[in-house]
Amino acid sequence: MVKMVHCADVHFDSPFTLDDPRNAELRRMESRSAFTALVMYAKEYGAKIFLISGDLFDEKYISKDTANLIAREIASYPDCRFFISPGEADPYHSQSPYKYMRWPENVHIFKSSDLTKIEIPELNVDIYGYAFTDKTLQVNPFANKKPQNTGRINILIGHGDMATVDSQFCPVTKTDITKSGFDYIALGHVHNGTGVIKVGETNFSYPGCLEGRGFHEPGARGAMCGEISKEVCGMKAVRFSRGKYETIQVDISQHVTEPQIIDAIRLAAANFKEDTALRVELTGIIRPGFIFNTRSIEEKFTGFNFIQVKNKTSPYIDSAALRHDKTVKGIFFRRLEGRLNSQKEHEHEEARLAMQYGSNAFMGLNIIDF
Repeated sequence: MVKMVHCADVHFDSPFTLDDPRNAELRRMESRSAFTALVMYAKEYGAKIFLISGDLFDEKYISKDTANLIAREIASYPDCRFFISPGEADPYHSQSPYKYMRWPENVHIFKSSDLTKIEIPELNVDIYGYAFTDKTLQVNPFANKKPQNTGRINILIGHGDMATVDSQFCPVTKTDITKSGFDYIALGHVHNGTGVIKVGETNFSYPGCLEGRGFHEPGARGAMCGEISKEVCGMKAVRFSRGKYETIQVDISQHVTEPQIIDAIRLAAANFKEDTALRVELTGIIRPGFIFNTRSIEEKFTGFNFIQVKNKTSPYIDSAALRHDKTVKGIFFRRLEGRLNSQKEHEHEEARLAMQYGSNAFMGLNIIDF
């Protein structure tokens, strides 16, 4: 049995999608801390192989400090062999940061889009891998390829996309995996972890990203860790993210005051703690003239890493009456009705906001930033 760690899609120094730059910088620091914690875990666990399946950093944004951090952490565990398979965000090419960073001796970076092999005879392991050498990789380097020595524990590391067969980011199919004959395929590219999946005699997994970068990547994040042999794959998901993003919806149709909204949010968000960047989407149909300030609501909450309140409510509309209303209000509604009923989300959202602004304007109320 060989102890191993598998991570991917760390995306060091990539932009975070938070409104407040101070919070975004904090999350960037937390992504560094998550990687440091993962290396520390590998040391304590006694891992002998550490796989990084692409998109370790974003080449447009990586700083010298981050490059030094990566190299320093890898050098701090010389008893472990590190393998990196560059992806579309960090491809290996003549101007790649990979070429100019100072790497310790215990790391191997795959540099070719062709499948290559590194032997580790003392562990009875062969590691196969490849690299993106540009922003795209239109063929799968391990399609129709098999391990050369079936007596070894054969592990493949690579960045690949299983979503579509014509993907520009190394299309991988289940058939490719089934036919491959590898004991474990360590993939990267998909930011939501899959756990271990077995097809045929081959186990594979996407560990997901190490730290979420926005509300589109919710929940705790981490890496795959465990023991592997020719017969057994004991890789398990382990959390390493310091923080997490979560989104909840709160229906305020029955509420008529801002304090009632605040109480409803407190109840809905009771299970989230200081490690959570929380987005609250207020939904429902609200009575005409009811206005509230999302910023002032946000200021009432201090128990989270970050909170963002979004107004997704719709004003009450008497459609039947407005269709026959001959005033400006009726004309305004009829101009918007088609978009209000649109199946296209952006069209519907624009019309919803316009109706909300318009309804308040017609009532002589303040128009605030919804």
